[in-house]
Amino acid sequence: MNATQFTDGDSSAISISDIRVAWESILKSPAFDKSPRMRRLLNFLLNKRVSGDVRGVSEYAIGMEVFDRKPEDYSTSEDPIARVQMGRLRGRLRAYYASLATPADLEISIPLGSYMPVIRRQGRTEVAAAYANKLRVDDIKCIAQCADGVHFTQGLQEELVHQLFRVLGAGVTLQAPSLGTASLCAPPPTGGAIAHRLEGSVRIDEERIRTSVRLVEVSKGHVAWSSQFDRNIFFAIAHQEELALSICSELKRFLLPAIA
Repeated sequence: MNATQFTDGDSSAISISDIRVAWESILKSPAFDKSPRMRRLLNFLLNKRVSGDVRGVSEYAIGMEVFDRKPEDYSTSEDPIARVQMGRLRGRLRAYYASLATPADLEISIPLGSYMPVIRRQGRTEVAAAYANKLRVDDIKCIAQCADGVHFTQGLQEELVHQLFRVLGAGVTLQAPSLGTASLCAPPPTGGAIAHRLEGSVRIDEERIRTSVRLVEVSKGHVAWSSQFDRNIFFAIAHQEELALSICSELKRFLLPAIA
């Protein structure tokens, strides 16, 4: 491998300096800045990636070199530390890219079933068209008889609108407030501006919060995309933010396939 260039399954080489700029931006982000475990894991994996030491990355190596497990008593079948932390790292990387106001030039991701990061340039050919697609965000419904659930859902709505605005800007519109029974019979806005409508609900039981969201193609009334997000019971702003970022990340991959 060239000392200044890196190729990861792409015909165009990426400079090591560009990778390090993207790398540092991730480490400085709120998702990583105060998480030494995630920083250490990402640094280990990226150092292996850019050095070409592919064989030096395994579940056992991660447990030993990143999480300081001892060889005499470390068994990957009994201690899932590497698998658990890799799952968290993937989630934080998704959250980081979903939080960006504009798409990043380089994306660093770790596919499921792999421990080796993939580094690639993001395509831009469909971004302008995607940004022109208006998205209406309807109120998320709370299907739970508890005040905490209602307040959590309202906060989640605020976080989600904020994160979507950072990605789509003026492409995000909000559901018009209800003005009485007559407004319920009014047709949806026309003029071709709104391509999709985002709607969702929050259900709560004794163990978890389930958030269901779906994207409806306005012109046809078809469900174009749907996903569910399960979380432990935890009514806090940090939880609302993390959940909104996860939803936005998956939704962005549908709306902006060229940069996902």
